[in-house]
Amino acid sequence: MTHSTDAGSPPREAVPAVERLAFFSDAVIAIAMTLLALELPVPEGETDEDLWRSFVHLLPRQYLTFVLSFVVIALFWRSHHRFFQHVTGMAPGLVTANMAFLFTIVVLPFATKVLGERGSSAFGTVFYAVTVAAVGLSLLALLWLVRKHGVVPEADDPEWPARMTRGILVPVSAFVLSIPFAFVVNDVVKYLWVPAALLIGLLLDGYERLRNR
Repeated sequence: MTHSTDAGSPPREAVPAVERLAFFSDAVIAIAMTLLALELPVPEGETDEDLWRSFVHLLPRQYLTFVLSFVVIALFWRSHHRFFQHVTGMAPGLVTANMAFLFTIVVLPFATKVLGERGSSAFGTVFYAVTVAAVGLSLLALLWLVRKHGVVPEADDPEWPARMTRGILVPVSAFVLSIPFAFVVNDVVKYLWVPAALLIGLLLDGYERLRNR
């Protein structure tokens, strides 16, 4: 006996497909985060003094860059995870768009290595900033796609698309705005990404409060 479904609701077989896509994505993201650690260099030296000197030398370019990338991927994973909690069915092009997002994610360990080894040049900084921006924009494309095809029940939480958009635009804006400065004060730019993201986030929150008064 065939059970009928409500008009406009996703077919029953679509939900497992969405879950499989989400699980696959989680696995790819976890691998990308693991690769970050595998690329870390080991301090070199024959004595404790040499090892500590090597560690301090590697700290700003290698180890702190690793921490930055781990946090960036974790934040994008959180947005991606919450995104799939709202998606109720497959949409045309969803798999392709999600693969584009995952492609940018798996490029991040390479971009991290480039930043660590070529961070003294504008190329390393710009390449990293563009990669992070690409991750965010590909995630926004996913959001646009599912809303276009109506496979998200926005009536349950009408504010979540706006919250997700703001959460993505904050880091993307910080990295994009830093690109011109990489050609002028490149050594400083990398230390401004986190403060810039926090400042943009505070400005957006303040704007939302004023608008909702």
